[in-house]
Amino acid sequence: MPPFSKSLCYNADMIDSEGRHEIAAVAYPQVGMQSNLDPDYIEYQILSAKAAKIDGFFIEWGFKPHENDILLRKMQKVAARYNFEIGINWCDGWLYYDWITKIYPEINTREAKTAYMAKCYQYLVDSVFTGPTAPMVKGMPVFYHFGPGATIEEYRKVLSEVKLPQGMKQPVALRRWADWGKLENNKYIPVAHSDEMDTWKQTGEIPTPWIPARVREKDAEHANWDNYGTLDDVIEFMKPFRDSIWHSNHPAYTIKSGFAMPGMDNRGCAGWGRSHFFYIPRNNGETYSSMWQFCLAEKEHLDMMFIASWSDYTEGHEIEPTIENGDRELRTTLKYAAAFKDESADERGLTLPLLLFQLRKEARFLEKSKMDVSACHQSLDKVALLISQGRYPVAIGLLSQIENDVKTAKSALKVEMKRLCESDLTIQGKRKSGGYYAEGTVSISLPKDLVSKLQMNNYVGYLYFEYLDKGKEPLFIRSSTTRESKEPFKIVSRIYTNHTGEWKRAKVELYKENIVNGFNMPTFYLKGKVEVRNLSLGYTIYTIK
Repeated sequence: MPPFSKSLCYNADMIDSEGRHEIAAVAYPQVGMQSNLDPDYIEYQILSAKAAKIDGFFIEWGFKPHENDILLRKMQKVAARYNFEIGINWCDGWLYYDWITKIYPEINTREAKTAYMAKCYQYLVDSVFTGPTAPMVKGMPVFYHFGPGATIEEYRKVLSEVKLPQGMKQPVALRRWADWGKLENNKYIPVAHSDEMDTWKQTGEIPTPWIPARVREKDAEHANWDNYGTLDDVIEFMKPFRDSIWHSNHPAYTIKSGFAMPGMDNRGCAGWGRSHFFYIPRNNGETYSSMWQFCLAEKEHLDMMFIASWSDYTEGHEIEPTIENGDRELRTTLKYAAAFKDESADERGLTLPLLLFQLRKEARFLEKSKMDVSACHQSLDKVALLISQGRYPVAIGLLSQIENDVKTAKSALKVEMKRLCESDLTIQGKRKSGGYYAEGTVSISLPKDLVSKLQMNNYVGYLYFEYLDKGKEPLFIRSSTTRESKEPFKIVSRIYTNHTGEWKRAKVELYKENIVNGFNMPTFYLKGKVEVRNLSLGYTIYTIK
């Protein structure tokens, strides 16, 4: 990962020499960059989590119909197949920003937003806290209340308007308590009491940790961050929760949750856009293990464990397997989660979901290449169920058989490589500096014989070019599409400039299902106040022998 500056510009469509997308994170997913809404990727996440003895996910959620509600419903659909729970981390601050007003202009006051929050809570009661994927602890639905949206009075009004189904217990809210504390004589002193938390307890919410405090200012060893915390700080941060909540007999504490996280590095999200970078070291996995050990020593007082997080890459506290850390955090989770539950730990299942995901993608590729892989899909479905049931030896045997079948099927494909430079293409647009200026649109048309092959066959394609990184304008690359809705799918790529004054190389993947390759029309359109040059295309075309 290159050194960070206070001006960050990520272009996730861009692919580097190692085949990785330029994502806003300090670690790269082992599974690669994927769509959060892809059922295969959701399945991979759920089965990976189950193999580590994680029972469910809290989806970061603000309101309906925010885009994260789409993710919530997609996750529920897959989770229902594998006895997995899906709840929410309710960031109700999203609701009290102007985000909801952009969707519903009439919701433009705190009163209107509070009324809508009540509707959202009712939606959660009806659609999340009930049903086969409901997040349950001790027979009660549970969610994490991140805030910082409704006031105490507004939240009380919300609760008064929600109607629970007959026999349903009141959902338990774990309230984020993340007061920072201070540094005295180089020792971290946590906040041991909060009047605000006492007030929230009156609404039934239970104070629960979030990412520990980072009160130390940058030094020579931590020059890339504005503030950081140490392993000792992390443990000190947890002690008030142990002393005042876990050890308490207060009847309002119906569910007591431990907490663990692997570290933090939020340079990927530019300090949430405020250019303030925070850091808690992973210490080769020691931070995560130490937090688990701290909680495990108190397990007779705890009802559940909350991990932050599965996949928050931009804040750098993910436990999903990455290129940099492998599946270390997943193995740590399995070790301690098994001890927390008094169960045995079986590491054989940890690598299987990735192999399953890769074979699913291979099978879908063969299907797009006009092969009959229905039997393969059925076998993969069986493997997924075996993994979810912990029947790993049987799953391993079946996966090996499927691997051989896929390899045999791929050998029946004829592969043709095509690379086209500018002289092979019809390019129209304003010429400048040996290249093109895309402000007035640059169009690219393909040779007719190639268009015919691309229409008839499956392919993997890439667009290559160089662009002058000048100004702060985006370069849009579009094509015609038959997919709905058209606006997102017709965007092949969107490249943002960062005013470095350098010529930069770009490689962008071309997705066949999104792109219309036409005979009497350009295939690609480039537009933006950006200069481009050395345009070329590369295709690998697959046909059945």
